[in-house]
Amino acid sequence: MNSTDLRPMDKAAVVAQLHTVLEQRAAALQAELSATLEARNSDTKSSAGDKHEVGRAMVQQELGQLEGRLAGIRSMQQELARVTMDRVHEQVGFGSLVTTDQGTYFIAIGLGAVDTTDGTCFAISLASPIGQALRGKRTGEVVTVNGRAIRILGVS
Repeated sequence: MNSTDLRPMDKAAVVAQLHTVLEQRAAALQAELSATLEARNSDTKSSAGDKHEVGRAMVQQELGQLEGRLAGIRSMQQELARVTMDRVHEQVGFGSLVTTDQGTYFIAIGLGAVDTTDGTCFAISLASPIGQALRGKRTGEVVTVNGRAIRILGVS
């Protein structure tokens, strides 16, 4: 990909799309959690007591995993809510939208590739390898991640 293929993205549109994706994931997890709870609560004890207890324990473990994933989504929603939309970034930090010759990165939450009306944006956290390499850098600087040079074309 060369720099002429990249169009500037609107940070507000990226954040709005991230909110939508997180809400959809939370709703899907909530529905799965409700269905699993209902299945557990409607399960009647059979004459094979040990099988019933093992099955119930497995359902309980699944519930715990679903609750953990939902808590992770809620945590990402809270992190995303911390992004200040009117802040102008001169260097890469939390809430920055970074355009590079390799793609566009939104530095806030680790959600991966997100499609927006302007194209694909990679939502990453500052703790990620690319986030760590980009932190504090400015337009025009080059960072190296996994042996690959990435030139920063813009920070907003």
